[in-house]
Amino acid sequence: MCWAGPPTYNRRMYPSDDGRDVIANGDQRDRPGGRRFWRPGWAGRSSAIVGLALAIGLIAGYLGGHQQRQATPPPRPIKTTSPPSPSPQPTAPQSVFPDLTATGNRCAIQSGTTLQLGVEVANESDHALGVGEFRAVLPVGGLRAVAATVGTCGALQPGPPASLTLPAGQTEWLTITFHVLVRCPQPYPVQFVVSYTDSGKVAMAQMDEFPDLGQVAYSGCPGAQ
Repeated sequence: MCWAGPPTYNRRMYPSDDGRDVIANGDQRDRPGGRRFWRPGWAGRSSAIVGLALAIGLIAGYLGGHQQRQATPPPRPIKTTSPPSPSPQPTAPQSVFPDLTATGNRCAIQSGTTLQLGVEVANESDHALGVGEFRAVLPVGGLRAVAATVGTCGALQPGPPASLTLPAGQTEWLTITFHVLVRCPQPYPVQFVVSYTDSGKVAMAQMDEFPDLGQVAYSGCPGAQ
């Protein structure tokens, strides 16, 4: 008897119920209890590949966006500057009650080491003014005020009046007596400050009629007669 070798079987591929391909020997499939071998079909492998690609794409997108958010600096706030407002320009001081003014007339009389200086004032309003206290301002010094009264130089009263009513358009003299503290007072300025009332309101008037005493004759000054 000659041995022809192991029996050969025809391999066949059958689809299974769950979509997988089953490989089996042809003669065992027809026999009960025959052994079968299976491998995943192309449909299963395609689904797995597509799912894996989607997962990789999602992870790559998340990492790229996260890195971009970290690399991009936050926007800086824009500072806006408004142009500086113009500073208010200084205005010349204005007198609220300019009705009492100096006429430009003045007087000066020396008596020993005392000196009387007087200015003439005028009421330029259309109603009466009440002239009150007046005093001297000595920016440099050299003199000391000792008396003040109403009237021209050389006609001083014992003391200043309690009040003086100056009718509209009228003038009056205001005189101050000084004790001279230096040999020659000519370089020294003297200012008059007068307080008065206008319709019940108090006002101040400053009169610079003696910017210096250079035009005043005084025996202690060089060239004085």
